[in-house]
Amino acid sequence: MKPFYVMEVLERAQELERAGEDVVHLEVGEPDFDTPEPIKEACLKALREGKTHYTHSLGLLELREAICEHYWERYGVEVTPDQVVITSGTSPGMLLLFSVLLDRGDEVILPDPYYPCYPNFVQYVGGVPKALPTEEAEGFRYEPQRVRGAIGPRTKAIVVNSPSNPTGVVMEPERLREIASLPLWVVSDE
Repeated sequence: MKPFYVMEVLERAQELERAGEDVVHLEVGEPDFDTPEPIKEACLKALREGKTHYTHSLGLLELREAICEHYWERYGVEVTPDQVVITSGTSPGMLLLFSVLLDRGDEVILPDPYYPCYPNFVQYVGGVPKALPTEEAEGFRYEPQRVRGAIGPRTKAIVVNSPSNPTGVVMEPERLREIASLPLWVVSDE
């Protein structure tokens, strides 16, 4: 596995800032604004009410129900709370997902360029990352015909990252539908 250098780059950038340098951060996907006040207040309220104990292993039922409602209202897709798992972030969620989906040697198609941790997640559980170059002329979006051509006997899943990290590209609904119709698990990092 290749090291994930982003945190080292962040630390170096912070050193430069402490030394008085003006730095434009392009390393971590962190918002350039503070946590909104309503979220801070909700956290404080939860702490005061003693909501500091273990939850259901899938996450808070109320949150999973709200996610299901969102998918129904926004996409017309029916999802049940037992199909939703809350994790502490995308990286642990992706690692958990690949550990469930993949057997040793299974391939996962990744859009290239891709988030640098994707190959590590796949390799960690014994899978094989399969980078599929996306072209600037196509807006760095998957071309469904090329995706079909990349599917082999060991291809188990495809990662869709929209909006994309690192390109920022958002895939159109019709292209997403084409990708979703393929005989693969679609791992969507939104």
